[in-house]
Parts: sequence; C-alpha cells; structure tokens
Amino acid sequence: MAPLTLQLALFAEPERPEARCTSHLAEPFTREERRRYGRMYADNVRLVRKFAARLRQQYGHCLTPEDINSCADLAFLKACRAWKPEKGALSTIYWQFARGEVLHYLRSNNWGISATHKARSLGTAARRLLDAGMDPVEVCRELSISADDLRDALVATAGISHDVMGFDLHVCQRPTPWEVLEAAEAT
Repeated sequence: MAPLTLQLALFAEPERPEARCTSHLAEPFTREERRRYGRMYADNVRLVRKFAARLRQQYGHCLTPEDINSCADLAFLKACRAWKPEKGALSTIYWQFARGEVLHYLRSNNWGISATHKARSLGTAARRLLDAGMDPVEVCRELSISADDLRDALVATAGISHDVMGFDLHVCQRPTPWEVLEAAEAT
C-alpha cells in the first residue's frame, strides 16, 4: 500500500511556477532581454549570415532568400532564449534552431510538402504509370480516380510550383500530364 501512496503523492505535488505554462504563446521579451539579445545579435551577425547562406544552399530551391533570412533571424532569438553558456557554444544550439525554423516554415507554407498521404501515394503511382507511357486518361481509369484527383496528386508530388518560381522546367516536345489535362478541360 505504501508504494501506491508514494506514487500518488509524487503526482499530487504542485508544479513549480517556472515550469507551468500559462499560454501557448511565448513570453514577450523584457526590456533587458531586448537589449541583451540585440547586443548578442550585433556580436554574432556574421554567424547568423553564415548559417543563412548555408540554409539558402540547402533550401534555396523552394524558399526565397528573404524568407530564409527571416527564419535565421527568428531562430537566433529563440536560440538566445534557450542557450545556457555552461552547456556549450551558441552556434551549436543555433544551427538546430535555424534548420528547424526553415523546416517549420516549409511545412506550414508549402502544400506539396504537407499534402495528405493519399495524395502523395496517388501522385507517386500516377507518375510511375505516366513514366511507363500511359496517357492521363488511362492513368485515371487504372487508379479509379477523376481528372481532378489526378491533377491534385500531380501537384502534391511536384515539389514546387513552376509558375510560382517564375520558370518552366519542361523542355520535352511531349506535353506534360498537366498540359494534357488542361487541354482536355478547354475542349
């Protein structure tokens, strides 16, 4: 009986006030924190720009440089708040925050990455059939889906939209499946 009472007593202890979360939002910076983090940013601006350049190399194909720089700046503030000098260098924790912030931004703002599992699996299957030489109508019949579902699946697995990025990667003389679907709708 004593072990169960001890376990219940452990759960009954009140939380420490600093561990209790009162809101889902982060605490605003105090005036002292703004000054301290501003000085830290000024001292480490080369580090921030170096990491942003590294992130642009990795994710520049799907994010603008301005978005990556914003993610790097935001990550620096989060890293400053979480950094404990006795546990290591700021750059160690900052890289994890910077990469995480970019990935979070991508997941939040790129439908192709956050598409449903069904759309991704349909897109993969449709692309295999299209690469094997089937036309889009046959693919729709084979997968038992509509042309709209095929279009959504192809967009979901395209990575980034070519129209959004301002260039066209299609250099083949054959029309893309997307162009075939658009032509079918136009008639």
